[in-house]
Amino acid sequence: MNRTIAAASSSSSRNRGVLLLAAVFGILSAMLMFAFLNSRGGAETVVVLTRNVNVGEKITADMLGTKTMPAAGLVEGHIKDSEATTLVGQVAVAPLYAGEQVLTSKVSAYEGQNTITWKVPDGMRALSLMVPHEAWIAGGLPQPGDMVDILGITAFVTTDPLTGQERPDLLAGYIAQNAQVLAVAQSIVKTIPKIATDKDSNGAAAVSTNPGAQAVAPDDEASTYEKSISITIALPPDLVAKVALIDAMEDDVAQYRILPRQKGDADPISGKTTYKYEDIFPAR
Repeated sequence: MNRTIAAASSSSSRNRGVLLLAAVFGILSAMLMFAFLNSRGGAETVVVLTRNVNVGEKITADMLGTKTMPAAGLVEGHIKDSEATTLVGQVAVAPLYAGEQVLTSKVSAYEGQNTITWKVPDGMRALSLMVPHEAWIAGGLPQPGDMVDILGITAFVTTDPLTGQERPDLLAGYIAQNAQVLAVAQSIVKTIPKIATDKDSNGAAAVSTNPGAQAVAPDDEASTYEKSISITIALPPDLVAKVALIDAMEDDVAQYRILPRQKGDADPISGKTTYKYEDIFPAR
């Protein structure tokens, strides 16, 4: 019995020794690799994120840290620690994650970039749609930076050639999915909007100096969506033609609906995306 216990104890000790030796070799390998990479070009201290940063969020000093990286591990567009202060106040134009190097391509001060051409994503076109009713665009609530789907609705009348009876020929289908709203009317904001106004010394509403804020008209001058406005959306060229065709038809023949998506939802719609009159009122 004593021999069995001693053998088990010895085996356990050997296992612990093997694990400890493996851990030591792992640490040594990492150190050797780091030294090797340094020998191939030295190291540099770069700016990294201390937490995740969402698109449209303004960079603050507490979000930034530094990390020494070997030359081989540097990403193009990285920012040196000596340039960290230039990041404060800029806005994230792509998701940023804790620990990653801050890249110039993922942040922007938006200086000189307030025109619509700076807002159009690669390969897309900006299409403006007239908004005759606020219900067509979810009560007028979508804002620049939101992602939406576009539903097209057509209502034609067909005549049975045998009986001469007329019946509605309705069709509703998704024309575009996960499209970005670039502007509402002529409001192009620099970030995902945070509506804000300040009051001047006379109590009148004034535009906030916050770069992330959207200008809001004073209450007595506020316009409503009952007036003719437009919404501008980024779409691939082929979908621009389809949506524009719906927009060009008379309202009693064709309409569209703007359907906002939940923040972060980019999944394509599953299941059926086009419906006919018979789908609503199946023949008995």
